[in-house]
Amino acid sequence: MRDEIMPLPSVEWIFNVMYLVSMVLFFGYGQRIQGSMVLLGVRRKLVRLETFRDSARKRLGDEIMQLGGNRSEIQNSLERLESSFVIAPVSLDAAGIIGRLEHVLDTSDDRLRNDISRLVPRASEVQVSNLANLLEVLISLGNMFRVVRHYYLESKRQGGPMALAQLQMSLPAIMEEAEAYNSAVGAFASGQAIGDGIGPLVAKSFAKTSEARELVKDTNAYEEILDGRRLLIVRAKGPGGNVGKPGLVVEKLIRESSPISRVITIDAALKLEGELSGEVAEGTGAAIGGPGTERYHIEEAAAKSNIALDAVVVKMSSKEAISPLTPVLREAADAAYSRVCAIIQTETAPGATVIVAGIGNTIGID
Repeated sequence: MRDEIMPLPSVEWIFNVMYLVSMVLFFGYGQRIQGSMVLLGVRRKLVRLETFRDSARKRLGDEIMQLGGNRSEIQNSLERLESSFVIAPVSLDAAGIIGRLEHVLDTSDDRLRNDISRLVPRASEVQVSNLANLLEVLISLGNMFRVVRHYYLESKRQGGPMALAQLQMSLPAIMEEAEAYNSAVGAFASGQAIGDGIGPLVAKSFAKTSEARELVKDTNAYEEILDGRRLLIVRAKGPGGNVGKPGLVVEKLIRESSPISRVITIDAALKLEGELSGEVAEGTGAAIGGPGTERYHIEEAAAKSNIALDAVVVKMSSKEAISPLTPVLREAADAAYSRVCAIIQTETAPGATVIVAGIGNTIGID
Protein backbone atom coordinates (compact mmCIF):
# COMPACT_ATOMS: atom_id res chain seq x y z
CA MET A 1 0.00 0.00 0.00
CA ARG A 2 1.42 3.33 -1.00
CA ASP A 3 2.36 5.83 1.80
CA GLU A 4 0.17 8.82 1.85
CA ILE A 5 1.99 12.16 1.45
CA MET A 6 1.20 14.51 4.36
CA PRO A 7 0.35 18.03 3.23
CA LEU A 8 2.81 20.76 4.33
CA PRO A 9 1.45 23.31 6.86
CA SER A 10 0.35 26.55 5.35
CA VAL A 11 2.21 29.81 5.88
CA GLU A 12 -0.79 31.21 7.73
CA TRP A 13 -0.73 28.27 10.14
CA ILE A 14 2.98 28.80 10.84
CA PHE A 15 2.43 32.49 11.60
CA ASN A 16 -0.44 31.64 13.91
CA VAL A 17 1.72 29.22 15.88
CA MET A 18 4.55 31.76 16.09
CA TYR A 19 2.11 34.41 17.27
CA LEU A 20 0.72 32.14 20.00
CA VAL A 21 4.22 31.18 21.17
CA SER A 22 5.33 34.82 21.28
CA MET A 23 2.22 35.77 23.27
CA VAL A 24 2.90 32.99 25.78
CA LEU A 25 6.53 34.12 26.12
CA PHE A 26 5.49 37.77 26.42
CA PHE A 27 2.90 37.21 29.16
CA GLY A 28 4.91 34.58 30.95
CA TYR A 29 8.44 35.94 30.67
CA GLY A 30 8.16 39.46 29.20
CA GLN A 31 8.70 41.28 32.47
CA ARG A 32 11.64 39.06 33.32
CA ILE A 33 13.23 39.60 29.89
CA GLN A 34 12.72 43.34 30.10
CA GLY A 35 14.18 43.39 33.60
CA SER A 36 17.22 41.47 32.44
CA MET A 37 17.80 43.96 29.63
CA VAL A 38 17.53 46.88 32.06
CA LEU A 39 19.93 45.21 34.48
CA LEU A 40 22.39 44.64 31.64
CA GLY A 41 22.30 48.37 30.83
CA VAL A 42 22.73 49.27 34.50
CA ARG A 43 25.66 46.88 34.73
CA ARG A 44 27.41 48.78 31.94
CA LYS A 45 26.84 52.08 33.75
CA LEU A 46 28.10 50.55 36.99
CA VAL A 47 31.32 49.46 35.30
CA ARG A 48 31.71 53.00 33.95
CA LEU A 49 31.23 54.49 37.41
CA GLU A 50 33.81 52.10 38.82
CA THR A 51 36.24 53.19 36.10
CA PHE A 52 35.67 56.86 36.99
CA ARG A 53 36.28 56.16 40.67
CA ASP A 54 39.42 54.09 40.08
CA SER A 55 40.79 56.72 37.69
CA ALA A 56 40.26 59.50 40.26
CA ARG A 57 41.84 57.38 42.97
CA LYS A 58 44.87 56.65 40.81
CA ARG A 59 45.30 60.30 39.81
CA LEU A 60 45.10 61.45 43.43
CA GLY A 61 47.58 58.77 44.49
CA ASP A 62 49.98 59.75 41.71
CA GLU A 63 49.79 63.44 42.66
CA ILE A 64 50.53 62.63 46.31
CA MET A 65 53.39 60.35 45.30
CA GLN A 66 54.97 63.15 43.26
CA LEU A 67 54.97 65.30 46.40
CA GLY A 68 56.85 62.69 48.41
CA GLY A 69 54.07 60.53 49.84
CA ASN A 70 54.55 56.90 50.90
CA ARG A 71 52.87 54.41 48.52
CA SER A 72 51.54 51.95 51.12
CA GLU A 73 50.37 54.76 53.40
CA ILE A 74 48.64 56.48 50.48
CA GLN A 75 46.76 53.31 49.51
CA ASN A 76 45.52 52.67 53.05
CA SER A 77 44.57 56.29 53.63
CA LEU A 78 42.67 56.70 50.36
CA GLU A 79 40.63 53.58 51.02
CA ARG A 80 39.68 55.03 54.40
CA LEU A 81 39.07 58.58 53.20
CA GLU A 82 37.03 57.50 50.18
CA SER A 83 34.19 56.38 52.44
CA SER A 84 34.11 59.67 54.40
CA PHE A 85 30.69 61.17 55.04
CA VAL A 86 29.07 64.14 56.75
CA ILE A 87 26.03 63.81 59.02
CA ALA A 88 23.79 66.86 58.88
CA PRO A 89 22.71 68.29 62.26
CA VAL A 90 19.26 67.48 63.60
CA SER A 91 16.60 69.81 62.18
CA LEU A 92 13.71 69.02 64.55
CA ASP A 93 14.60 72.19 66.47
CA ALA A 94 15.39 74.69 63.71
CA ALA A 95 16.80 77.32 66.05
CA GLY A 96 20.55 77.56 65.63
CA ILE A 97 20.74 74.98 62.85
CA ILE A 98 22.84 77.30 60.63
CA GLY A 99 25.58 77.50 63.24
CA ARG A 100 25.54 73.75 63.84
CA LEU A 101 25.67 72.98 60.11
CA GLU A 102 28.50 75.46 59.64
CA HIS A 103 30.46 73.78 62.43
CA VAL A 104 29.99 70.30 60.94
CA LEU A 105 31.06 71.45 57.46
CA ASP A 106 34.09 73.31 58.81
CA THR A 107 35.13 70.26 60.79
CA SER A 108 34.81 68.02 57.72
CA ASP A 109 36.81 70.43 55.55
CA ASP A 110 39.57 70.78 58.16
CA ARG A 111 39.77 67.03 58.60
CA LEU A 112 40.23 66.38 54.87
CA ARG A 113 42.96 69.01 54.63
CA ASN A 114 44.72 67.69 57.72
CA ASP A 115 44.65 64.16 56.28
CA ILE A 116 46.22 65.42 53.05
CA SER A 117 48.84 67.38 54.99
CA ARG A 118 49.81 64.28 56.94
CA LEU A 119 50.28 62.33 53.71
CA VAL A 120 52.43 65.07 52.14
CA PRO A 121 53.96 67.22 54.90
CA ARG A 122 56.08 69.16 52.38
CA ALA A 123 53.10 70.25 50.25
CA SER A 124 52.30 73.96 50.08
CA GLU A 125 48.98 75.44 51.18
CA VAL A 126 47.88 75.73 47.55
CA GLN A 127 48.80 72.10 46.81
CA VAL A 128 46.95 70.88 49.91
CA SER A 129 43.83 72.82 48.86
CA ASN A 130 43.91 71.38 45.32
CA LEU A 131 44.48 67.82 46.59
CA ALA A 132 41.63 68.25 49.07
CA ASN A 133 39.35 69.26 46.17
CA LEU A 134 40.48 66.19 44.25
CA LEU A 135 39.77 64.05 47.31
CA GLU A 136 36.23 65.47 47.45
CA VAL A 137 35.76 64.44 43.80
CA LEU A 138 36.93 60.92 44.67
CA ILE A 139 34.53 60.75 47.63
CA SER A 140 31.61 61.87 45.44
CA LEU A 141 32.40 59.34 42.70
CA GLY A 142 32.77 56.60 45.31
CA ASN A 143 29.38 57.47 46.81
CA MET A 144 27.72 57.36 43.37
CA PHE A 145 29.27 53.97 42.64
CA ARG A 146 28.07 52.52 45.95
CA VAL A 147 24.52 53.86 45.54
CA VAL A 148 24.13 52.47 42.00
CA ARG A 149 25.69 49.16 43.04
CA HIS A 150 23.22 48.93 45.93
CA TYR A 151 20.17 49.37 43.70
CA TYR A 152 21.64 47.09 41.05
CA LEU A 153 22.21 44.22 43.50
CA GLU A 154 18.85 44.87 45.16
CA SER A 155 17.06 44.71 41.81
CA LYS A 156 18.99 41.61 40.82
CA ARG A 157 18.12 39.88 44.08
CA GLN A 158 14.46 40.87 44.26
CA GLY A 159 13.68 41.01 40.56
CA GLY A 160 10.82 43.38 41.37
CA PRO A 161 9.67 46.29 39.19
CA MET A 162 9.85 48.87 42.00
CA ALA A 163 13.59 48.58 42.59
CA LEU A 164 14.18 48.67 38.82
CA ALA A 165 11.96 51.75 38.48
CA GLN A 166 13.95 53.56 41.18
CA LEU A 167 17.15 52.67 39.40
CA GLN A 168 15.94 53.78 35.96
CA MET A 169 14.67 57.13 37.26
CA SER A 170 17.80 58.09 39.18
CA LEU A 171 20.51 56.66 36.90
CA PRO A 172 20.54 59.36 34.15
CA ALA A 173 21.03 62.16 36.69
CA ILE A 174 23.69 60.19 38.55
CA MET A 175 25.62 59.44 35.36
CA GLU A 176 25.47 63.08 34.23
CA GLU A 177 26.90 64.18 37.58
CA ALA A 178 29.53 61.44 37.45
CA GLU A 179 30.63 62.55 33.98
CA ALA A 180 31.01 66.09 35.34
CA TYR A 181 33.12 64.96 38.29
CA ASN A 182 35.23 62.76 36.05
CA SER A 183 36.01 65.74 33.82
CA ALA A 184 37.01 67.73 36.92
CA VAL A 185 39.79 65.33 37.94
CA GLY A 186 42.34 66.77 35.52
CA ALA A 187 41.46 70.37 36.36
CA PHE A 188 41.85 69.91 40.11
CA ALA A 189 45.03 67.85 39.73
CA SER A 190 46.70 70.48 37.53
CA GLY A 191 45.31 73.53 39.33
CA GLN A 192 43.39 74.95 36.34
CA ALA A 193 40.64 77.53 36.74
CA ILE A 194 37.16 76.01 36.42
CA GLY A 195 33.75 77.31 35.43
CA ASP A 196 32.68 77.69 39.06
CA GLY A 197 35.47 80.25 39.42
CA ILE A 198 33.62 82.76 37.26
CA GLY A 199 32.59 84.83 40.29
CA PRO A 200 36.11 85.23 41.72
CA LEU A 201 37.37 85.92 38.18
CA VAL A 202 34.96 88.86 37.85
CA ALA A 203 35.88 90.07 41.34
CA LYS A 204 39.55 89.94 40.35
CA SER A 205 38.77 92.38 37.51
CA PHE A 206 37.59 94.91 40.10
CA ALA A 207 40.49 94.38 42.53
CA LYS A 208 43.23 95.77 40.32
CA THR A 209 45.59 97.67 42.62
CA SER A 210 44.66 97.14 46.27
CA GLU A 211 46.26 94.69 48.67
CA ALA A 212 44.29 91.69 49.89
CA ARG A 213 43.11 91.51 53.50
CA GLU A 214 42.26 88.03 54.77
CA LEU A 215 39.31 88.92 57.00
CA VAL A 216 38.17 85.31 57.44
CA LYS A 217 40.04 82.08 56.80
CA ASP A 218 40.67 81.59 53.05
CA THR A 219 38.61 84.69 52.17
CA ASN A 220 40.07 88.04 51.08
CA ALA A 221 38.69 91.55 50.91
CA TYR A 222 39.92 94.41 48.72
CA GLU A 223 39.07 98.11 48.49
CA GLU A 224 38.89 100.09 45.24
CA ILE A 225 37.33 103.28 43.87
CA LEU A 226 35.13 103.06 40.76
CA ASP A 227 33.41 106.14 39.29
CA GLY A 228 33.46 107.84 42.69
CA ARG A 229 32.03 104.82 44.50
CA ARG A 230 33.90 102.92 47.19
CA LEU A 231 33.99 99.21 46.34
CA LEU A 232 34.59 96.51 48.95
CA ILE A 233 35.44 93.39 46.95
CA VAL A 234 35.13 89.90 48.44
CA ARG A 235 36.39 86.58 47.06
CA ALA A 236 38.03 83.38 48.24
CA LYS A 237 41.82 83.28 48.39
CA GLY A 238 43.55 81.71 45.40
CA PRO A 239 45.15 80.13 43.52
CA GLY A 240 44.39 77.08 45.65
CA GLY A 241 41.02 75.38 45.47
CA ASN A 242 39.01 77.41 48.00
CA VAL A 243 35.45 78.68 48.18
CA GLY A 244 36.12 80.53 51.43
CA LYS A 245 33.43 82.13 53.57
CA PRO A 246 32.19 85.11 51.55
CA GLY A 247 28.97 85.30 53.56
CA LEU A 248 30.83 85.84 56.82
CA VAL A 249 33.07 88.48 55.23
CA VAL A 250 30.09 90.36 53.75
CA GLU A 251 28.38 90.27 57.15
CA LYS A 252 31.56 91.59 58.78
CA LEU A 253 31.92 94.39 56.23
CA ILE A 254 28.29 95.45 56.64
CA ARG A 255 28.80 95.62 60.40
CA GLU A 256 32.10 97.52 60.23
CA SER A 257 31.75 99.70 57.10
CA SER A 258 28.23 101.09 57.27
CA PRO A 259 26.45 102.61 55.52
CA ILE A 260 26.47 100.11 52.64
CA SER A 261 24.31 101.01 49.63
CA ARG A 262 24.15 97.62 47.89
CA VAL A 263 25.57 94.11 47.95
CA ILE A 264 26.20 92.59 44.52
CA THR A 265 27.00 88.88 44.26
CA ILE A 266 28.37 87.18 41.14
CA ASP A 267 28.21 83.41 40.76
CA ALA A 268 27.83 80.54 38.29
CA ALA A 269 24.30 79.22 37.75
CA LEU A 270 23.10 75.94 36.29
CA LYS A 271 21.63 76.51 32.85
CA LEU A 272 18.38 74.95 31.72
CA GLU A 273 18.05 72.83 28.59
CA GLY A 274 17.82 75.17 25.61
CA GLU A 275 19.82 77.95 27.26
CA LEU A 276 23.29 78.81 26.01
CA SER A 277 26.41 78.52 28.10
CA GLY A 278 27.78 81.91 29.05
CA GLU A 279 24.42 83.72 29.19
CA VAL A 280 24.52 86.48 31.82
CA ALA A 281 21.41 87.21 33.86
CA GLU A 282 20.55 89.71 36.59
CA GLY A 283 18.28 89.24 39.56
CA THR A 284 17.58 90.10 43.17
CA GLY A 285 18.93 88.26 46.18
CA ALA A 286 22.17 86.56 47.14
CA ALA A 287 23.63 84.48 44.30
CA ILE A 288 25.48 81.83 46.25
CA GLY A 289 25.02 78.06 46.17
CA GLY A 290 26.08 75.36 48.59
CA PRO A 291 24.34 74.28 51.79
CA GLY A 292 22.99 77.79 52.47
CA THR A 293 25.10 78.87 55.45
CA GLU A 294 26.94 81.63 53.57
CA ARG A 295 23.79 82.89 51.88
CA TYR A 296 22.13 83.07 55.29
CA HIS A 297 24.84 85.41 56.59
CA ILE A 298 24.42 87.76 53.61
CA GLU A 299 20.63 87.80 53.74
CA GLU A 300 20.49 88.24 57.51
CA ALA A 301 22.97 91.12 57.58
CA ALA A 302 21.40 92.85 54.56
CA ALA A 303 17.89 92.55 55.98
CA LYS A 304 18.91 94.04 59.34
CA SER A 305 20.52 97.04 57.63
CA ASN A 306 17.92 97.35 54.83
CA ILE A 307 20.54 96.88 52.10
CA ALA A 308 19.48 95.99 48.55
CA LEU A 309 20.78 92.68 47.19
CA ASP A 310 21.65 92.33 43.50
CA ALA A 311 22.70 89.10 41.80
CA VAL A 312 24.54 88.55 38.51
CA VAL A 313 24.92 84.96 37.31
CA VAL A 314 26.67 83.28 34.39
CA LYS A 315 24.84 80.20 33.16
CA MET A 316 26.65 76.92 32.45
CA SER A 317 26.15 73.17 32.65
CA SER A 318 27.14 71.14 35.70
CA LYS A 319 30.02 69.68 33.69
CA GLU A 320 31.28 73.13 32.68
CA ALA A 321 31.09 74.28 36.30
CA ILE A 322 33.83 71.86 37.39
CA SER A 323 35.77 71.65 34.12
CA PRO A 324 38.51 74.01 32.88
CA LEU A 325 37.22 77.45 31.86
CA THR A 326 36.17 77.55 28.22
CA PRO A 327 36.71 80.59 25.93
CA VAL A 328 32.95 81.18 25.99
CA LEU A 329 32.91 81.44 29.78
CA ARG A 330 35.95 83.72 29.78
CA GLU A 331 34.08 86.08 27.47
CA ALA A 332 31.05 85.78 29.75
CA ALA A 333 33.21 86.96 32.66
CA ASP A 334 33.84 90.22 30.78
CA ALA A 335 30.11 90.57 30.12
CA ALA A 336 29.33 89.96 33.80
CA TYR A 337 31.90 92.61 34.78
CA SER A 338 30.13 95.13 32.51
CA ARG A 339 26.75 94.23 34.03
CA VAL A 340 28.05 94.80 37.56
CA CYS A 341 29.55 98.15 36.52
CA ALA A 342 26.18 99.16 35.05
CA ILE A 343 24.37 98.27 38.29
CA ILE A 344 26.84 100.32 40.32
CA GLN A 345 26.50 103.35 38.02
CA THR A 346 22.70 103.30 37.74
CA GLU A 347 21.64 102.13 41.21
CA THR A 348 24.10 104.02 43.43
CA ALA A 349 25.22 107.62 43.76
CA PRO A 350 28.82 108.88 43.86
CA GLY A 351 30.24 108.50 47.35
CA ALA A 352 28.28 105.32 48.03
CA THR A 353 29.89 102.16 49.40
CA VAL A 354 29.13 98.94 47.50
CA ILE A 355 30.11 95.36 48.32
CA VAL A 356 30.94 93.18 45.30
CA ALA A 357 31.29 89.50 46.17
CA GLY A 358 32.63 86.98 43.64
CA ILE A 359 31.34 83.57 44.70
CA GLY A 360 33.00 80.33 43.64
CA ASN A 361 36.10 78.13 43.68
CA THR A 362 39.34 80.06 43.19
CA ILE A 363 41.46 77.16 41.95
CA GLY A 364 43.87 78.56 39.34
CA ILE A 365 42.81 82.17 40.08
CA ASP A 366 45.44 84.22 41.87
